[in-house]
Amino acid sequence: MTEQPYWDADHLEEVVSQRAKILGPSVWAAATPDPRPVISFAGGLPDIPSLPGEILLKAARTVVDREQKEALEYNGTFGPRPLREALAERSSRLEGIPVSVDQVMIVSGSAHGIGLMCETLLDPGDVVLVESPNFPGSMRTIRSFGARQVAVPMDELGLRVDLLEEELKKLADAGQRAKFIYCIPTHQNPAGITLQVSRREKMVELARQYKTFILEDDAYGELWFDQPPPPSLFALSGGDHAVKVSSFSKILATGLRMGWTMGPASLTSRMSAVRFDMGSSAFLGRVIAETIRNGDLDRHIGNLRGIYRRKLERVEDGLRRYCAPYCTYSRPEGGFFLWLLLRPGMSSRDVAAAANEKGVLVGQGPQFFADGKATQHIRVAFSYVPMEEIEEGMHRLGEAMAEVAAKSGAK
Repeated sequence: MTEQPYWDADHLEEVVSQRAKILGPSVWAAATPDPRPVISFAGGLPDIPSLPGEILLKAARTVVDREQKEALEYNGTFGPRPLREALAERSSRLEGIPVSVDQVMIVSGSAHGIGLMCETLLDPGDVVLVESPNFPGSMRTIRSFGARQVAVPMDELGLRVDLLEEELKKLADAGQRAKFIYCIPTHQNPAGITLQVSRREKMVELARQYKTFILEDDAYGELWFDQPPPPSLFALSGGDHAVKVSSFSKILATGLRMGWTMGPASLTSRMSAVRFDMGSSAFLGRVIAETIRNGDLDRHIGNLRGIYRRKLERVEDGLRRYCAPYCTYSRPEGGFFLWLLLRPGMSSRDVAAAANEKGVLVGQGPQFFADGKATQHIRVAFSYVPMEEIEEGMHRLGEAMAEVAAKSGAK
């Protein structure tokens, strides 16, 4: 007779940490892909045909030929120095302010960098201000440290800095301060909005006034379509009151699991001190550094901008043909996402469910709100879907919207 294992889900509750209890037993990301032949507008993933295998292979050969010993050894907690140096030089050019190598740390994707920021700054009960709507993965990380998240609404121009100021003042009047302000100011996920420069300047001013940091999540900033975005919050703060977290996942490949942080050197050092992973891959770091040095990264990003612009145009054409009676949206200036506002009376959950039955996946709006005050939005990620499937996907989504509208009597 087989004995029942003692460490089942119930007994594990006796020993798991408080942080694990906050998160619960569910795995956040889908463990397995949908087995059906679906058209997925659900995930913010890069275009598959554009994945730069040859670029990375060329760089890898160069690294192995030139610096095999260094590339295959430990490389320090801050991450591979050649990549830190390449990013400091490149960022100095792109940001328009001097960026030193001591301000740069290599991490295992931007999610890792956000987690290190939280681990360095947050204690249970601390307050973090987050724009709303927002990326669920980052909100989950912040929540796991026992922090209280205060949602600051957005409008069509981005984060409402007037409401941000109100929340900061409330905290100050209560003898508290926000540990940091989390936002995605450029090509925001999920709303696609790029925060205007006057609001960026006001955010930096408020961060200085209330002695807090801005955590600037910049996964999509370089993927602009027609013109570059305004200066980053990191740049506007002179690299002092903002920590910028960036990723190679969207501009090279998600499978690399490589990103970087930039911030005050003193905070970067403290973030490095709470790492227990012995630093990021020396080999991959040097491979990516080579793509920066030889110009391949910049050329590849330029190519991606054209690909995603064309995909957006194809989606917009499909929306005009099939979905126009049921939703509105603002055109993003870059990135991966369209944020569709359904007409009154239509439920985003119902639309997502009806689309799912037709083999089309989209993001439901409610999951993007920290305070639960969801609006009736659908997130459409246009980056991953093959160009030739976009029109059919929009056609099916339009049919799903029509069905929901007919059942709900939406006007």
